[in-house]
Amino acid sequence: MALSYLNAEHSVIWDDSQRMSIPCVAGNTEFDKIEEAGTAIADYVPPAPTWADIRSKRDSLLAATDWWAVSDRAMSAAEAAYRQSLRDVPQTFSSPADVVWPTKP
Repeated sequence: MALSYLNAEHSVIWDDSQRMSIPCVAGNTEFDKIEEAGTAIADYVPPAPTWADIRSKRDSLLAATDWWAVSDRAMSAAEAAYRQSLRDVPQTFSSPADVVWPTKP
């Protein structure tokens, strides 16, 4: 089984001409362990999210909507509520595994 890097979010394992994708966490070496152990893709259990992972995703989602808040544009109530919900994520949930992301308007 060969392992090749696709992008920052997923790595691809090629096995008998089959392409399979599994999530990649920055700095994670789980893919090397999978390859060495010969573990099947169905057996892979991703690591539990950490608060750092949650904050990083939250920050990315907020950054993607920063343009909503420019001074020459009026932000809708739904857009403002979405951004506030994102800011409140770490205080709203007791565990990173419990986080439910708000729906973008």
